[in-house]
Amino acid sequence: MQKYECIFILRADRPESEMQVRVDRIANILTEHEGEITLQDRWGVRRLAYEIDDETKGDYMLMRFRGRGTAVAEIDRALRLDDQVLRHLVVVDENWEERNRAAMAKRRQARTGAESRDR
Repeated sequence: MQKYECIFILRADRPESEMQVRVDRIANILTEHEGEITLQDRWGVRRLAYEIDDETKGDYMLMRFRGRGTAVAEIDRALRLDDQVLRHLVVVDENWEERNRAAMAKRRQARTGAESRDR
């Protein structure tokens, strides 16, 4: 099983229970395909970078999960067919923690190097 990350955006005018319906649907798909959700992080309503279907705000959800490719295909299909989902993206997330740690260290180095040059 591989690790995946999924972000989807619902229309902002939907009640909170609508978000839970989508999360439950994804959890059911994963259960059917022997997968599991490892993280759910609801970001809430945020302003969109650009209008999508005349919407300027969206309700964001980030999920990390383990599963097979068949589960990912089914999740992608379910989100694509849902008219309340403005956008979604599912990506492989093998070494997220290591990449994030390395990127943060690189930023810190760049910041401290820039500060020392400014003096």
